[in-house]
Amino acid sequence: MFDKKKIILNHIRSFNKKNKRAIDFFEAISNILIEKTFDENKDYKNINILELASRNDILRKKILYRFLKSIYFQTCISEEIKVKNNNKVVSNLNDIVFQQKTFDYCFSLFYLNSVENVPLIFKNIYNILKVNGTFVSVVPSDECFKEFRSFFTEFFRPKKNYNFNPLFDIQTLGNLCSASGFKNVVVDKETFQFNLSKPEDLWRFIRHVGESNYLLNRKDFIIKKSIFKEFYNIYSEKLKKGILTQNTLSIFFLIGKK
Repeated sequence: MFDKKKIILNHIRSFNKKNKRAIDFFEAISNILIEKTFDENKDYKNINILELASRNDILRKKILYRFLKSIYFQTCISEEIKVKNNNKVVSNLNDIVFQQKTFDYCFSLFYLNSVENVPLIFKNIYNILKVNGTFVSVVPSDECFKEFRSFFTEFFRPKKNYNFNPLFDIQTLGNLCSASGFKNVVVDKETFQFNLSKPEDLWRFIRHVGESNYLLNRKDFIIKKSIFKEFYNIYSEKLKKGILTQNTLSIFFLIGKK
């Protein structure tokens, strides 16, 4: 279903590129994660934190700024992702590289949506958390970029949708987390406004965040250059007229307690 090489390429691309919009986005969701996870009035000392499939150092720096004595581990799915952390492990989510009941908190930013066996991953995360440990994840919602997706599919009318990665709905995401043993599961939706001035604003952002199409069958849908140029010109004209300039960037924040 998923092209593993493309997923790795996405993460490397996201790490290497300096796109202000993507960086600002990671900054924003990191702030929201911290706000949803930690209590400002509570004193956190010597907590063990794990961030899975890291693409940058943004969340780590923000958390360690608050909790200096914490131990922060990161996994990366490629050695080419050189996060500045001595506690970095190259691994994918299917590998169990940590002992059970090791971490107080586990974070995952945009990776659950690219694994094929989600129940197994939830169970692995559950096992490496301490009792009362917390799992916090961010995934694109089923409404993410709905305006662009609708315009694209109406224009090209593909027989099968190989053009966009699969997205969770809120009930499925919560049920999968609960079925793995997590308690007090909460799934919140946050919506950001994404304004476009030209078509490439959108797909450059998607690439630099590291979420460009990683479906195995994506190449089955072939677009001729002439047709794509027509699509691009029509889309550009609509943007100039103020149509389709606003897009919904919709994200699920998942929190579960062991």
